[in-house]
Amino acid sequence: NDEQTFFVVHEGGLKFKVNLTDYLDTGLFLDHRITRNMVREESKDKNVLNLFCYTGSFSVYAADGAAASIVSVDLSKTYLSWAEENFILNNFSDSKKYHFVHADVKQYLDELPEDFFDIVVMDPPTFSNSKRMINFLDIQRDHAELINKTLRCMKKDATLFFSNNLRSFQLDARKIKASAIKDITKATTPFDFQGKLFRWCYRMVK
Repeated sequence: NDEQTFFVVHEGGLKFKVNLTDYLDTGLFLDHRITRNMVREESKDKNVLNLFCYTGSFSVYAADGAAASIVSVDLSKTYLSWAEENFILNNFSDSKKYHFVHADVKQYLDELPEDFFDIVVMDPPTFSNSKRMINFLDIQRDHAELINKTLRCMKKDATLFFSNNLRSFQLDARKIKASAIKDITKATTPFDFQGKLFRWCYRMVK
């Protein structure tokens, strides 16, 4: 029964559908709540792109921050429809402004126009070899290429929030064509996750 499996939680004045029984992942990564708030505070009138969007929580925050447009991209139809439900839960329903794209991010980045987005969120899996992908993704190996492709579709001075969960991750800053890179891992780690969390978060400017 869907109603038993899912229930609604509140975070930052917003509602999200979570599942605490079926999956390892609940639908909402609580360790990113500070980062989500940063995105909300900066989204007003901006074009926002959420790559590997999962259940769309960053996108919901951007909508709450009055973003001009939001594109949420994921390879999983399950997560995309979950993201759409999270939008509806919060009464964000303008299909002209909010777009949900079922795609392999690596391929999709090649199709996007240059110099369009003001804010991009990219929180990729550490590794993915989904049958629906043309090439498998290894975030240590592929992050510089992914980030550079993303920067291409961003406006000058636009912001990219990039994070991942690979414990041994090392950012290859020399290969990344950003004008500024700041490690915001500590600044975005909530107090209840300090010392328990293994994820990285960077803020990059084109």
